[in-house]
Amino acid sequence: MNNVTGNGKFGNLKVIALDCDGVLFDSREANIRFYSHIMEKIGGPSVRADQHEYIHMYPVRESLIYLTGGEGERFERAMDYVATIDFHPFHDYLTREPGLVRFLKLASTHYRTALATNRTVSTMELLEQFDIRRYFHLVVCALDVKNPKPHPESMEKILAAFDVLPENVLYIGDSRVDETLAKATGVHFASYKNPGLEAELHIGHFQELDCLFPEHREK
Repeated sequence: MNNVTGNGKFGNLKVIALDCDGVLFDSREANIRFYSHIMEKIGGPSVRADQHEYIHMYPVRESLIYLTGGEGERFERAMDYVATIDFHPFHDYLTREPGLVRFLKLASTHYRTALATNRTVSTMELLEQFDIRRYFHLVVCALDVKNPKPHPESMEKILAAFDVLPENVLYIGDSRVDETLAKATGVHFASYKNPGLEAELHIGHFQELDCLFPEHREK
């Protein structure tokens, strides 16, 4: 486990930002089912195992371009179908990460909190369904920016909204997209359940960040 409190660079922390898929929720099964459903409906090829990582990280548009082979007729049919989908059934395959609500309660009490996600129209519905919208002071999804992650725009919106510097922000993510975003903007980065990422912290459970909160710091 990383020694967070022993690292002076976190002394100026003002904002905790998190990714959604893979951090708030284990969403891989839901994503696979969602895109498999779309591809089946448009008569496209099945989603392959080697494509799972990509569709976990990128927004719907980029993922469908990737799955359909480009912005052609099949892609357009997929996008038209997405506009009609009820996302609710796919949320049944999401699993909330252990210790998440407790962590969000603490984080939103002591810091400003933000969500930076490549989800689109399903973002707010998902947060409301799992009753965690209240813990975020700011939500930035792919619909709120011209350029989704890993482009720095999402994090730049967070920095501007809270009027803070990169050194004031800790971003918690689980993918190469998140790693790239953190590097591009200079914020502190914690890798969640992905030891292969380059990060200042590697955590496997939110409880490992308890020492960010005064009441849990060692005397």
